[in-house]
Amino acid sequence: WGKDLMTKVIMDCDPGIDDAIALTVLLAHPEKADLIGVTTVGGNVQLDYVTQNAQKLLTFLGSHAELAAGQATPLVKEIQTASHVHGKTGMDGYDFPENSLDYPIKSHNAVTYMYNKIINSDEKINLVATAPLTNVALLLKTFPDVKENIEHIYIMGGSTLQGNITLAAEFNAYVDPEAMDIVFNSGLPITLSGLNLTENKAYVTMDEISKIKDLGHVGVMASSILDIYAGHESSIGMTKIPIHDACAVISLIAPELFTKSTNYSMDVSLTNDQYRGMTYPDRRVDSEKKNSIKVLEDVDREAFVKFIFDSIASYDKK
Repeated sequence: WGKDLMTKVIMDCDPGIDDAIALTVLLAHPEKADLIGVTTVGGNVQLDYVTQNAQKLLTFLGSHAELAAGQATPLVKEIQTASHVHGKTGMDGYDFPENSLDYPIKSHNAVTYMYNKIINSDEKINLVATAPLTNVALLLKTFPDVKENIEHIYIMGGSTLQGNITLAAEFNAYVDPEAMDIVFNSGLPITLSGLNLTENKAYVTMDEISKIKDLGHVGVMASSILDIYAGHESSIGMTKIPIHDACAVISLIAPELFTKSTNYSMDVSLTNDQYRGMTYPDRRVDSEKKNSIKVLEDVDREAFVKFIFDSIASYDKK
């Protein structure tokens, strides 16, 4: 009966420090999620770097998940990266094994890779998307029949309150709002972890980050890369360090940790002004519902932090 509980997952990501933590947490729970593929997309840093970072992580964590490289740039605009947050390569601060870049890249077209994987699966696939949604939008636009075999999409992106890259927009939404609009209006079930959750509720403190290095060899890696990220966040006045992307993973494998959510019809601003990439919920009672996105609004923070810590520590117990 254990097989029936197993969820098949493809993770679309742009590691990135918080993606690295998210992938670490996901791979720590093979009893709950079978990670069959990882796809990369330009976002936090350029595509070459994020793909190499995925190779490093999958090697380091002992995974055999297939890896496919995807889109280097958004659907419409030039790419804007966040190397000022994640460092030049996106995962500076830790020396991964030399042979990491030998990790095989199954495909350089993540869109056709995902399509073939999903359409040929004997059970529905869940997507976890922690990056600009370029790959996922192209998948849904190019191969609409793929929707029949997608169970759910768990997204880190957007916000119902504040932005971070601009006053109005969260980074992933800002980099490719056209893609986010396509995914939001795809008709598929979506759970959204936005900044309203990740910055205000699902954070770790500097004191908690200092304890991660004691959680075994994966803890040393996680702590090394988090120190750079936390250093940037604290330099801009943040005392609560958000682990944004872990929320999307944990909303799949431990949804009970999230204590409040609301379904909203969500709109994405595609204008070319200061509101580009802003995601906003339609709170009107009588509105025409374009879509229905499950927006996570609160989390048991202590349980969330413990879940991340236990996941990291579990690698030394296997």
